[in-house]
Amino acid sequence: MSRSEEAAHWATVKGWLAQALALPPAQRADWLAALRASGEVPTAVLDEVASLLAHLPTDDETGTGADRWGTPLWAGLEVQALGDDRPSAPDDPLLQVGERLGPWEVLGLLGRGGMAEVMLARRADGAWEGEAAIKVLRRGMDSAAILARFALEQRALGRLSHPHIARLLDAGRTAQGQPYFVMERVQGLPIDQACAGRSLAQRLALFLQLADAVAFAHRQLLVHRDLKPSNVLVTPEGQVKLLDFGIAKALEPGPADAGLTEAGPRPFTPHYASPEQVRGEPIGTATDIYSLGVQLYVLLTGLRPTGRGATTPQQAARSVLEETPTRPSALSPQDVADPQWLQTRRHLRGDLDNILLKTLEKAPERRYPSVEALAADVRAYLDGYPVSARAPGWRYRAGKFVGRHRLPVALAALALVSLCSGLGAALWQGQQARQARDEARAQLAALKGITTELVFRYGDTTTTLPGGPQAQEAMLRETLAQLESLSRQLPGDRDLQALIASTLGRLAELQGNQTLAAPERADEARATVARALALGEALWESHGRDWRFAVWHGRTLAIQAQLDRLRGEPAQGVAALQRAIERMGQALAGETSVPGRAHLLAVRSGALLLRAQLHDQVTLASLNQPQAALRDYALAEQDLRAMLADTAMLAELDRQAVPGDPATEAYLSHQLGTVLGGRALVHLRLEDLPAMRREAEAALALRRANVIREPRNLGWRDGLMVEANTLSIALIRLGEAGPALEAARLAWETAAALAREQGPASKWAGAPPFLAPQWGRALALNGRHAEALPVYDLAIALWAERLAQGANHNAQRRQAWVALLKARSLAALGQRAAALALAQRAVQALQPLQDHPEQGRDALLASAEGAALLAQLQPAQAAVWRQQGLLALARAQALRPLAEDHQVLRQKLSVGGLQNLRRP
Repeated sequence: MSRSEEAAHWATVKGWLAQALALPPAQRADWLAALRASGEVPTAVLDEVASLLAHLPTDDETGTGADRWGTPLWAGLEVQALGDDRPSAPDDPLLQVGERLGPWEVLGLLGRGGMAEVMLARRADGAWEGEAAIKVLRRGMDSAAILARFALEQRALGRLSHPHIARLLDAGRTAQGQPYFVMERVQGLPIDQACAGRSLAQRLALFLQLADAVAFAHRQLLVHRDLKPSNVLVTPEGQVKLLDFGIAKALEPGPADAGLTEAGPRPFTPHYASPEQVRGEPIGTATDIYSLGVQLYVLLTGLRPTGRGATTPQQAARSVLEETPTRPSALSPQDVADPQWLQTRRHLRGDLDNILLKTLEKAPERRYPSVEALAADVRAYLDGYPVSARAPGWRYRAGKFVGRHRLPVALAALALVSLCSGLGAALWQGQQARQARDEARAQLAALKGITTELVFRYGDTTTTLPGGPQAQEAMLRETLAQLESLSRQLPGDRDLQALIASTLGRLAELQGNQTLAAPERADEARATVARALALGEALWESHGRDWRFAVWHGRTLAIQAQLDRLRGEPAQGVAALQRAIERMGQALAGETSVPGRAHLLAVRSGALLLRAQLHDQVTLASLNQPQAALRDYALAEQDLRAMLADTAMLAELDRQAVPGDPATEAYLSHQLGTVLGGRALVHLRLEDLPAMRREAEAALALRRANVIREPRNLGWRDGLMVEANTLSIALIRLGEAGPALEAARLAWETAAALAREQGPASKWAGAPPFLAPQWGRALALNGRHAEALPVYDLAIALWAERLAQGANHNAQRRQAWVALLKARSLAALGQRAAALALAQRAVQALQPLQDHPEQGRDALLASAEGAALLAQLQPAQAAVWRQQGLLALARAQALRPLAEDHQVLRQKLSVGGLQNLRRP
């Protein structure tokens, strides 16, 4: 068995063992026997679980299998060693005062942890005078193997001569055979305590000392693997000293020549371990980078990024895998003990947030490539320069430039104010003299040109970057205020009015865009759209031939349609889009320039795409007209593929692009991906799962290519999340276990990253209830039912929150459906009683929804699946449940033909072959 296969095997064993330990001891044998009879779990896995249960020591009083610290003994499968975070046993010291270990004499106890004791010692052979710290490992650590490994490490560890690393001086065995390590004694406070009362800059300076030490060791090909505050001391002189370097590797089980990235169980401290350590996967320098991120988070906030509510090492370890670190600046004063937190978090917002979150990425490849790169970003922040963890938008770089050159920029701003004042004065003087009027008009024309370029050309660059929408909106509001001020002085200037209408349209797009803004801003967006369209309608006859004005008028109509759909009025949205499509056609008839035709075609294809969604879309209000939707998607695809095939047009548009703009091909590919993804959802509505899969795979391929090309683009990443989720639905229903898990994980992790970056008000923060069913079902389809349960619980709780806000048939149906999914996994894990109770409640909740005009068919299909599960769980009533399931399927088929998976379900219900159902 390979390492990866062995890791997967033990991960499965852990999941089933956790379920066994959740049962009373008297029930475990019957539970195992039922699993063996079902044939669902591999025999080798059940044999391991049975063996572990048979050898599990139990507490004499409670029989709970807990050790004297209250920690379940099976936790050794998850956490090999708890380090200094684990309470010590009340044993006698392993070494006595006065005892000699070679040239070292023991002076007393310094500290005690779960793995070792630390004694104060002095050099007693006369070679030199000085004190040291001796770490003695507890019994059961396989002394001979550890010492053999450590002997091979000593030569490498001897190279660690660095001012911020405590030197390893010696090693050996006590008279009782226990391994010990002699280290330089460091007197100081743990770094988290030493940061108390220090300024933000001083804390970062201490962290940089630590980072320099770790980076030096990495250059010597050594990884620490157990970075935590108790291993980092700060002396009274303010010098950082890193302890225990190399010991973690010496303690690592395995062959002596194993490489740094060998997989398998390793010692670690749960709160500071990386995800790959918790999973027992290959580790390397990225492991230390993650732990440094945890340390920095603690130094700056006083809190850990995950597991703040954990009360056991197992909970702490799981939190590393399952919890998304809170953006530091989002922590409330109630969470943080720092009395100056409101001031501190203002400094964290932005660069330090991004630095920390990049360091704490779950995937090693998404973290900093090296400790030097992390330290470089911290130093750049301290010096006022841009950091690599934040996208290099022009506004961000300009802000950093201003921060470093405040006086010159202030003088330039004064000059700009003078220019604007001169413009105002010239306008006033224009009433007195022709020359002044001409000068004012020339300046006004220049101002209009600058505004057009700044707002409508260069503004595109910032919108798709993290934080860009907020920066763009601030700029638009300021620009709009200036334009309206000028308009009051020049009420007859229709060009100025057209510029205001276009600016309002762009602002409305930011406020109402479902990708970039929260749904709660819809009312604000409607007011902005109403103003923009009122001006646009009045100006269409005079300005409709100006392609820039036409483009923004069409985009404003598209935002109107999105808002209509959000309000449950898709027919009105279709009417708005029809007007947009017609007007883009009018503008195209007289447009000859390459950029003009390209932009008008893009807006028309976007309007066709959105109209297709309003004709038919599974997840949002639509007219339930799938064939009309397919026709619109075909027209949109025709426009997009024509532009993609026009290489001369692509090259011309790219030549005219400003730095930071997405490549034209990338933008058009994104739109085409949306068309293909939307068509996949129509095929889902039509129950054509193979066609759905083909379209979703093609869409996801386009999304992946765009994200690889521009990994920080919000729109591209959002599209990746959407198409991955769509594909996961198709693959789950087609029974493709491995690919389904890959697609569902991609959607889940992408949404989590976007929510973390964009904050709790973003659309991605609301994605979990929609994505969790696919993630849980994919886990279940792969036999990982124990891992699926908390995912289902999250979805159920989130839908319950929505139901608490008022009647919501969609939330009611989805909550009941997820409850059925959970019941199925409980049944697979042998928890039949809990599964039965939950399935009965879910089926009962679905009953009143079966006649609902929108939720009815999905409720019927879910009811049929629930009836099939209940037939398994209640054999005495199986015939009744099978009949109810068949009736529900017949009613669903009367509304629309059944897909392959539900046809299979109908066949099994008909013949009673439910014991073979494995669909998640």
